[in-house]
Amino acid sequence: MRLVWYEFAKLFCRRSVLVLFVLFSVINLAKIYSEWDAYSFLADGSAERSWHTVYWQLYDQYQGPITPEKVQQLLATWQPLAQATADMTASTATDDANSLTGNLYSDRNLLEKYFVDPMQYCYEYGDRAASVAEKARQNAEAAAQAGALYQQRESAALYQIYAGRTVPDFAYTEMANYYLNYDFSLVLVLLLGLYGVAGTFVEERETQMDRLLLTNPNGGSRTVLAKLMAASGFLLLVTMWFSLLDLAGFGAAFGTLEGLDLPVYAIPSFAEAPVDLSVLQFAVLAAALRSVGLWALGMVWLAVSLRGRNALVPLVANFALTAVLVIGGASAAYSHFVWAKALDPYSLLAGRPLLAQTEFLDIGGFPVLSWQAALAISLVAGLVIAAAIYLLSPRNTYCPIRRLR
Repeated sequence: MRLVWYEFAKLFCRRSVLVLFVLFSVINLAKIYSEWDAYSFLADGSAERSWHTVYWQLYDQYQGPITPEKVQQLLATWQPLAQATADMTASTATDDANSLTGNLYSDRNLLEKYFVDPMQYCYEYGDRAASVAEKARQNAEAAAQAGALYQQRESAALYQIYAGRTVPDFAYTEMANYYLNYDFSLVLVLLLGLYGVAGTFVEERETQMDRLLLTNPNGGSRTVLAKLMAASGFLLLVTMWFSLLDLAGFGAAFGTLEGLDLPVYAIPSFAEAPVDLSVLQFAVLAAALRSVGLWALGMVWLAVSLRGRNALVPLVANFALTAVLVIGGASAAYSHFVWAKALDPYSLLAGRPLLAQTEFLDIGGFPVLSWQAALAISLVAGLVIAAAIYLLSPRNTYCPIRRLR
């Protein structure tokens, strides 16, 4: 274990890595704040009639369980505004004393975007899910009659996923939406992970220290095992840090963590998510998948650099390989080539291509969700590559103590 800690310190405590860690963290937080500032209509300040102020004043009236009383109250406020502005002849004054924000059009837009449309989506989602579940049940029965066993199993699995789904509560979801759809930190994770581990085996070959290590009892395969464990820990640290930083950054930028306890399918872009989890639980799952994806890719990086004798060559080769996987994964992200997504560790890194859609793979006649298949494939591939690196590494046969044994 001391050897593992020593190898981890060699990876993480390099000045260049620490500088990149801090620099990328600052860049990530700045990018998150720019998302809030550029895309949220609530980023208009704290004036008395700003959307930000008016929204949070109204929010307490409508948050929580969606009831007929709340729906009627909201419609009683919004419908007169919709009717008054329908023919575009209403006053455009910005200091209307009888309006919430000073302008009738602004009032209507605020209520539509942040209350009417989200509440309608949540209210109707149960019926939409029930319709999908019923269609799946009918398909399962038809497949059973036709003797199509796999189609029957797939339809039954689809029924189990969508049956009983509802969104009974209304909450602020804008922060959760941008948080779950945020991908910029993925680029930073890839760059930092690649830079951190690509030279793991190269540095000692450049100085010919690898030969000297073969004369030490802890050299050879034991050192390689320690390097594999240290690199795995480093990659896990990178993904966990930026996953936590994303959540903290969005919470700070948007000024709230509201909506994290809603079902993830309360976010429209995740209406077809195959998991019945809250937004926070979904984020934890996505972070775990990202960790596995980066770890599997890290094992590939280590394999490429295993025999390298110059730090630049493995770094360039791994960068090119990563670019190919990223381009391929991004191209297949929302296509029907489900196997292409499951076989590419980038899909686990991005998360959304697998977790935002309910897709199955036929494995041995059983329907397996694409994200589960991708997880299993990356784990197996990473373990096989790690085992190959360990088994193909030089043994410390020159160690006098080893020879005496």
